[in-house]
Amino acid sequence: MKSIEQQKRIVRISLIMITISLFLVLAKEMNLDSNNFSLSYEYINTKDMATVKVAHKKGVADGNILTAAETTLASNQKIEEAKLQTINNSLAAKPKITWHLPVENGIITQMPSYNHVAIDITSSRGVYETIFPVANGTISGIYTDSAGAKIVTIHHVIDGVNYTSQYVHLSSYAPDLYIGKEVTINDALGQMGATGWATGIHLHIAIIDCTLFDSNDYNCSDLGRFYRYASYRYSQGYRGLHSLMDVPYRWYNR
Repeated sequence: MKSIEQQKRIVRISLIMITISLFLVLAKEMNLDSNNFSLSYEYINTKDMATVKVAHKKGVADGNILTAAETTLASNQKIEEAKLQTINNSLAAKPKITWHLPVENGIITQMPSYNHVAIDITSSRGVYETIFPVANGTISGIYTDSAGAKIVTIHHVIDGVNYTSQYVHLSSYAPDLYIGKEVTINDALGQMGATGWATGIHLHIAIIDCTLFDSNDYNCSDLGRFYRYASYRYSQGYRGLHSLMDVPYRWYNR
């Protein structure tokens, strides 16, 4: 009996040793080290689907993980808001497009000079080229000069400054055109022509910073003063439409 009990004890010890050996072998193969053990969590915000990866190591509470995620999302939102503000500031800084070309299809044939403070524009469409205001304003004059040129003038107030734009040599006036009518850049004034003293079909357009036909404006109370003031402004470096916007040599749209 004693021999049998000893044999059983030896068998149990052997089994225990085998089990321990197997466990050690498995532990070594799997490299189970508590110091290297970690879990990765992914916190997804359903509002903007932003993903924040949080490493959860031993000893870090779940509450701390949530706080870290919220902090990261708040930071991302601030970055996006800053980007949007930068875009808005950039748009606000861009100058408004106030001045426009007077025809759809044009080519400059004469630049401003002391006695001609205007530009001459011709078009391949000839008398079929429609003339438009260079800016929103009010019709201040519809008349024919001593040479027979058909002319329209418009009064503009841009950023508190008075301007007069003058359109000369029109072949015809647009219908329903009258003094005092408010017009926009899309309202037709008439057609390009060669009325008056002109060497060919073209538009003579002058833009001077004063109010033509206004008795309160000494510089432009009549046409004579208007032309003299235009020459004076040219001597100061003013070049009409070229001083107000970038005017190309040739163009095919406004």
